[in-house]
Amino acid sequence: MNYATILAMMAALLTIGCTPEHAASYDAPAIDTNDQPFREITGVLEELEFSGSILVGKKEEIILRQAVNAWPTEDVQPVNSDTRFPIASMTKSFTASLVLQLVDEGKLDLDQSLEELLPDFEAPYARDVTLRHLLQNRSGIPHYVDIPGWFDNEVKRSFTDESFMDTLEALELRFRPGSDYLYSNVNYYLLARIIDRHAGTGYEDYLRSQILDPLGLDRTGQIYQDEIDLAANYLRSEDGGYEIIPITNPVLFRGTASMYSTVDDLSAWGQAVLNGDLLSETGRKEAFNSEAPMAWTVTQMTIGSGEPTEVIFYNGRLIGYLSLVLLLPEQDGVIVVLNNNTVGYENLLTIASTLAEKYFSEPT
Repeated sequence: MNYATILAMMAALLTIGCTPEHAASYDAPAIDTNDQPFREITGVLEELEFSGSILVGKKEEIILRQAVNAWPTEDVQPVNSDTRFPIASMTKSFTASLVLQLVDEGKLDLDQSLEELLPDFEAPYARDVTLRHLLQNRSGIPHYVDIPGWFDNEVKRSFTDESFMDTLEALELRFRPGSDYLYSNVNYYLLARIIDRHAGTGYEDYLRSQILDPLGLDRTGQIYQDEIDLAANYLRSEDGGYEIIPITNPVLFRGTASMYSTVDDLSAWGQAVLNGDLLSETGRKEAFNSEAPMAWTVTQMTIGSGEPTEVIFYNGRLIGYLSLVLLLPEQDGVIVVLNNNTVGYENLLTIASTLAEKYFSEPT
């Protein structure tokens, strides 16, 4: 992929150098230690000082699975290919799928108002915001960063379910619903509440019954619900160093940035999305509408010297963690990149695009 393509994908992203003390170390590849494309990619990973896990798959086959430890310390467990990572905003892709399944079942309608869907949410704009607006991030409801004191961990820690909803109700719209785009965690937090009310079971149980269990995603779940070991997060600090900071009150990210997973589980998730296993044709058209997609980004990229090809991707960021899943429908390809040392979105795209070029470009 050329640099112009990376810049184009960066423009589509929903966004909100210190020298390592140790050289990057690579665990034993799970596929082929003599994999020539991966040997070429290790130079890119070392240059970017990347730490995390990557996976490349095609249909049901895993082509490459690899973990990289660029910042080992004596008191932190190194990551491996089975390590669970918080996937941050990639959670939204799961939540959107659940909502669209309820639409397919006739339990919800995309043009229903927030007032009808959540009668207890008494914001003055509730009658004007629709389910479609929430899914497309076109409601005008502000992002979490507009909550007074949001960057104070004590403020986040003090929220209860009730007080948090009261705080969200008090936020003022940034624009008329449907007239513009604004990335907002509030939209997807409310969608999880809508699932609670209309699915016949809670968001967590509905997620498990509709997606996690059917796809065999047994290493995926909610940070706030499960006591499991996660990859340590190396958050880059202002002085150029790194510090490990716990996620404060993660239930506030319910439905929007609350999940953890592994490269294998996310590969299976991506392949199910490509296969159309989760949604009707109508639901897929709504989710992957390039003009106004629901949770995903739909764009094009050039692999090698070939013609531009469609790609679908989603990313996430949370306290030092970065995640990216890149789907290539025409190649039946899935690329997953999970990072735990704040490598940066542009670098994540560089890694994913390099993998795409090495494993999915047409031979010349």
